[in-house]
Amino acid sequence: MFFIKKTLTISRSYINQFIKLIKWPVAVVMLCVVPAALHAFHRYYVIRDQLNWHNLIYFAIGMAFFAAVRIFFIMRRGAAETMEHEMTHVLFALLTLHPVKSMEVADTGGGSMTFAGEGNWLIAIAPYFFPLTAFTMVFFAIAVRQIVGYSPDWIFICLGAAVCYNLFSFAEQTHPGQTDFKVAGYVFSICFLPGANCLTFGTIFAFVERGFNGVVFFYRLLFYYARQDITTILGYI
Repeated sequence: MFFIKKTLTISRSYINQFIKLIKWPVAVVMLCVVPAALHAFHRYYVIRDQLNWHNLIYFAIGMAFFAAVRIFFIMRRGAAETMEHEMTHVLFALLTLHPVKSMEVADTGGGSMTFAGEGNWLIAIAPYFFPLTAFTMVFFAIAVRQIVGYSPDWIFICLGAAVCYNLFSFAEQTHPGQTDFKVAGYVFSICFLPGANCLTFGTIFAFVERGFNGVVFFYRLLFYYARQDITTILGYI
């Protein structure tokens, strides 16, 4: 048991050092992602006649339905949003080998979680770019397709509702008073989050539109336009 704990502690330390080392390079990459993503989204508009509108329409129905429910019936953030927020912290803590000690969620919307180890910026900032509910629905959609052989229309409705839920949650949680931004660094958060959200939500949109092939196409567009932008910038230097 002592050997396992010692190995876990050493591994966690190396992971934290690596995450600390790549912090600003990742921020620079995310800054490059934003214009590339805008070009990619414009490309989707240009080829709009070729998109899988069947899936996208049901996805939009799910978003519209949840937005209507959220606006007219649930006017403030509650325990569900806080639970997801803290669970995202928990997920990234476990992924970086930080055992979780406790998690608390209050009915009024407040919450907290504690873990072993010093932590890292990825744990702190994870709930602001990783839509846990939406990605859970993506994995559920993959499982349903594997079982029944196709993706039912209600899957895309649920995906739309999940994405809309996460968008509302992100909008409410993202403000200068968040202590998580202080942990990660305000300047870093400003540099990192726009590009990171372009990646996560763009990935989900691409999956809805055409499954795994759509995701591959989306990232090919990103790499293509990012390479173009970098070449253009270097040309001015």
